[in-house]
Amino acid sequence: MLVEESPSICIIGGGLGGIGAAVRLRQKLNITNSINIFDENKDVGGTWLVNTYPGCACDLPSHMYSYSFEKNSNWSKQYPEQKEILEYIRNFAEKYDIYKYIQFQHRVSTLKWDEIEMKWNVAVLNMKTGLESKLKFDIVISAVGVLRMSNYPVQFDDFKGPKFHTAEWNSEVDLDGKVVAVVGSGASAVQVIPKIVDNVKELIVYQRSPAWIFPRIQFEYPEWTRKTFEKVPGLMWLWRCLLFWWFEYTFWAFRLKTPIRMGFKMITERYFKQQVKDPILQAKLTPNYELGCKRVAPSSDYYPALSKPNVTIINSPIKLVTANEIINEDGTLCQPDVLILATGFKTQDFFAPLKIFGEGSEDLFQKWKKEGPSIYLGILSHSAPNLFFLTGPTTITAHNSLLFQTECQIEWVVKLVGEMIHRKAGMVTVKKCAEKEYMDFVQSSFEGTVWTGNCGSWYANERGMMTLLWPKSLVSYYFSTRRADCSKLEFS
Repeated sequence: MLVEESPSICIIGGGLGGIGAAVRLRQKLNITNSINIFDENKDVGGTWLVNTYPGCACDLPSHMYSYSFEKNSNWSKQYPEQKEILEYIRNFAEKYDIYKYIQFQHRVSTLKWDEIEMKWNVAVLNMKTGLESKLKFDIVISAVGVLRMSNYPVQFDDFKGPKFHTAEWNSEVDLDGKVVAVVGSGASAVQVIPKIVDNVKELIVYQRSPAWIFPRIQFEYPEWTRKTFEKVPGLMWLWRCLLFWWFEYTFWAFRLKTPIRMGFKMITERYFKQQVKDPILQAKLTPNYELGCKRVAPSSDYYPALSKPNVTIINSPIKLVTANEIINEDGTLCQPDVLILATGFKTQDFFAPLKIFGEGSEDLFQKWKKEGPSIYLGILSHSAPNLFFLTGPTTITAHNSLLFQTECQIEWVVKLVGEMIHRKAGMVTVKKCAEKEYMDFVQSSFEGTVWTGNCGSWYANERGMMTLLWPKSLVSYYFSTRRADCSKLEFS
């Protein structure tokens, strides 16, 4: 394939998804000079560059959080921390010379589909100069990620003391000896609370609903193990396979009335009772929803941290926030020195604040917010030809490696781009009937799972529709994306 035959490709995002897509386009299709990556940050890494709060780590084993074509024998721990993951991403980008394709501090603000030229008009803002460029690309790959836009509830606007979201951690604020309030009980709260509890004078934890916690077995990989992984062919692949199949096995814990689910629930409840002895604290920390309806957080130090004498847990909803006080509906009044918001992300805003205008100049974001997303394999929407989403709607996994799923999507996109080049096609889209068939399949697959409980998780929109989650095993997703079924696609 000649370089001049290659389509021009815009990749939005310099995290693992965007870099992985660029690498595979080069390796498999020899596309080099026509790739452009735009990222609003100052370096690669995406969420692992931005999130720097104490305790920030992956909730999956390190050998599961790497690409199959770029395995890493040098992981130091079973569950890697933010700095080590960021180092892996930087090394990955440097090894494949991806930095030369990236324009940092450049934000893609608008995509408009030109039906006549069959190209995307792309508006890119240079955040350093404030100037906006208008560019044209044959293909756009959105790799903006899901956990990206901080959810910052407006009820905390009036608080005048130091306050910040965990995803915008302010390391200049000294927490030592302070009364610190943490709002939230999700993954970031589970990670940050044990790291700060011994430094603060008092820790006040506001939780709307307690999290289910599964025991996390953390250990370090000795030097000899890392060297053995490097030198013995196939050993690291075998270890990775064992981890994958173990987590794949846990999928059945999310289906109701299965023996595996009952076993996992028993383990989790027993762990809870072993860690939390105080009956009053047990009552506060007992979830009121089915195990797995919201993301289960692995931790070995969260419950011990909440059991410390300087911790107060408040379950009552927050009624009023003033300049220096937080008042709850049960009358509890607290005066924190520092406010930390572990309030998650705006996951139902999909690719926002990016604006996408597809066929007929239809606003894709408004359409998805109103009707729910409609997208084939979570990658390609009939309303937006030549636009591929990585970790798009219906592709988040609750039981296994999201990076494995991202790799499946990248491979599918590369196959489709190769098919476009082979056919000399300027446009590809999915047939409406195929898209509807896929969405009906996804929604019907939630039957018999724990996710039908409408527990208020970030997987679902405000109407209770599951918009983000993949309801089946990753093996099934792998076979769905292993080849591009051209009978469900339209080329022109």
